[in-house]
Amino acid sequence: MTAVYSNAVLVAILPQVSDFAKRLNLPIPQPITASQVVEFRPNRYKGEIGGGLMLSNHFWFSYADGHVMSFKSPDNFFSEDDPVANWQHYVGKENMTTNEAIALVRQSLRDLGYDPRELHADGPPTSVQFPFDFQGKHIPQFQMRWESSETNSAGEDTSVSLHFDMDLDKKAFTQIVLISRKLRRPPPKVDVEPELESHFQERSKAIPFVRTDVPARLPAETHTN
Repeated sequence: MTAVYSNAVLVAILPQVSDFAKRLNLPIPQPITASQVVEFRPNRYKGEIGGGLMLSNHFWFSYADGHVMSFKSPDNFFSEDDPVANWQHYVGKENMTTNEAIALVRQSLRDLGYDPRELHADGPPTSVQFPFDFQGKHIPQFQMRWESSETNSAGEDTSVSLHFDMDLDKKAFTQIVLISRKLRRPPPKVDVEPELESHFQERSKAIPFVRTDVPARLPAETHTN
């Protein structure tokens, strides 16, 4: 895929990524600009505008179906590569109750423009992983999920999968995943047609485009089951 198309997609979706981060009060300078992006991988399916991007502060976002589907903080305990070795980084105290954390989830959904009732988040979470103690220290990391299965009148799958990780010490989200047909919005317009780099080179006899200033890979995306 050409750099021209990749850059066009990034420019198109970045304002929505920035707005998402602003609505959630994420610790990211506003507005998010292309200079803060160290890696972007566009969706390779024609007609599907989206992709995954990582910022210079290692916050990661994924975008598809006209909305930001997920974000992950570099301080997410539940995706820690070596929690046994790094657990002390997450030691703290609980500055929020469970009910306050759930209330923050619902308010954050409203801030993003979603109705918690429509997403079945007005009831209790369907699964919870509570904070715990390890070697006499408290790890105030909290995980909640809302899962529901349903279809609409047209027989389309309108199931909902909402995933929230929180640091109760900092009163902050460290990961959010939002998956449902109900969340789909019209994608932004991208005037550049997708084209394989090999086709572009053959057509224009251009020198291959190689990026050398980005990490080797994005963090693995978290999927809910």
